Amino acid sequence: MNRLRLLLVSFSLLIGANAFAETQMNEPKNCFRGPFETYEKWASVLKKNKPKFNEKAFQHFFPAAKFNQRKADLDCTDFTYTSDVYNVEGFYLAPKAPTKPLPIVIFNRGGNAGFGYVVFGAKMDLPAELASEGYIVLGSQYRGASRRVGNNGKDEFGGADVNDVLALIDIAKSLPHADTSRIALVGWSRGVMQSYLTAKQLPDVKAIVSVAGNADLKQAIAWRPEMEKVYAARMPDYASQKEQLLSERSVINWVDQLPPAPILMLHGTSDKRVNVEQSRLLASALNAADHKNKLITFEGDNHRLSKNRSAAFSEIKAWLKQYL
Repeated sequence: MNRLRLLLVSFSLLIGANAFAETQMNEPKNCFRGPFETYEKWASVLKKNKPKFNEKAFQHFFPAAKFNQRKADLDCTDFTYTSDVYNVEGFYLAPKAPTKPLPIVIFNRGGNAGFGYVVFGAKMDLPAELASEGYIVLGSQYRGASRRVGNNGKDEFGGADVNDVLALIDIAKSLPHADTSRIALVGWSRGVMQSYLTAKQLPDVKAIVSVAGNADLKQAIAWRPEMEKVYAARMPDYASQKEQLLSERSVINWVDQLPPAPILMLHGTSDKRVNVEQSRLLASALNAADHKNKLITFEGDNHRLSKNRSAAFSEIKAWLKQYL
């Protein structure tokens, strides 16, 4: 039984059996298991499964010392939970044995359905970076993303799957060291839309971070027409309700409904998946509404901010430190 499970069991004994009646972590499993138990095993699996795996680049980007430090300092747990009537996968990272209540960061991933599923390496990236700064990080894989989970539902790309994010707040309330009066939303790509849609229902959220996200889905189609296939495949009744569905998912249309949380936007100017003008458009709208925000663009960088990840992560950590 891992550390998180022990904490949950102890906490349930203290506050009673009904503590987890609504939403709870089910089947918690340590992330550092099986092929991810050691750095050597992880590298071996990558080398075996990725034909173009560059071992030297991997060792440079994520050296063994970094892995060992993450494993020594952090609890990392995969779990399932119930959202509406579906079984959804989630993940948790936090410092081991915290001595005081910790703020919550809800991490909203990009992609759709199984594309963008947060694998072990992705958990060890920004989520682990934030957990190392003293935050409890919770993330959802969203419904429709998991092959191993029955009754997993279907991704609606900003529809009912937003409930999968909101359910994480209930899970946070069950954690012994979670300070749910201090919650931030961090989204990347599609996860930015999830963050804004979630924020509409969280009036007390303290900060929002948007990395390479859309603000206007109609404009997104104009700039990248192939995205309409994703929308049509995911959004229920897209053919008959296209205008309404795109509008409901586009924060540019309801900036006034956002909570007053300060918003940090990061975007690469050479992003071919989400045009940088999306962030510039939203920044202008936020400025017009006197909504505190900061836009940082990285010249010549891509959707992953590959050239400026260290600088980008530093900006995110500074923003969260200031407002959480």
